[in-house]
Amino acid sequence: MEHSSEFANLVASLQSALGLIDFESNASLRQDTLTLCDYLTDPVFRIAVFGPFNHGKSTLLNALLGSRTLPIDLIPTTGAAIAVRYGTEINTRITLSNGREIVEPGTDILKQYAILDDQRRMRGDVTGVHVTYPHPFLQTGIEFLDLPGTNDREAQEMLVRDRLFTCDLIIQVLDARKLMTLGEREQLRDWLLDREIKSIVFVVNFLNLLEPDEQKEVFHRLRFVAESFRADLPSGISNLYRVDALPALRARL
Repeated sequence: MEHSSEFANLVASLQSALGLIDFESNASLRQDTLTLCDYLTDPVFRIAVFGPFNHGKSTLLNALLGSRTLPIDLIPTTGAAIAVRYGTEINTRITLSNGREIVEPGTDILKQYAILDDQRRMRGDVTGVHVTYPHPFLQTGIEFLDLPGTNDREAQEMLVRDRLFTCDLIIQVLDARKLMTLGEREQLRDWLLDREIKSIVFVVNFLNLLEPDEQKEVFHRLRFVAESFRADLPSGISNLYRVDALPALRARL
């Protein structure tokens, strides 16, 4: 209760300080402050899955949950920041820009409100997407955040950049077939490290599609890349892991 009061006072102070900011020259600072205020009013341990489209982010989360909870397809689909928290039943809540909320059992409604349209654009009227799921890991106070891919439209990239600022742990998904591209390195530097977001874990997907000798070489090279970036993780915790997301999901179904 005491912490809640402290958070409320901090949020009030930050919101008051916004009035002193020159919006035009400090737009990024203002947005980060607003995002931080939103986070402090609803503190959870938030784990975001981050990376370009078609890297298997939603598939990875589905494998962790043990079901096809989030939309996955051969064509990249995630068109919203989808928060997954604990609940005794699987439900989806969509919040629209006019304040209306739509709550339905299951997750089929995600196909209508949380995927990209035919022009690969997000819906402009959706401000929040929340899924509840009865998984013991989530019951400990963990929230998963499934983010849109970052190698597409500017609107998606701005959404991802803003939401990363509210997260306690970032899982950056890498494609073993492409190693870490220049764009991924720049996003790691500009969106995370330069903003003092240092709790980052790299997860390498698609290694199973390479020959055994290639797998060893790629993982060795990625380990060197991962170790070159500083990380704010507990002692003894690696910041590089391998996962074969789709086979893992199939094994859980």
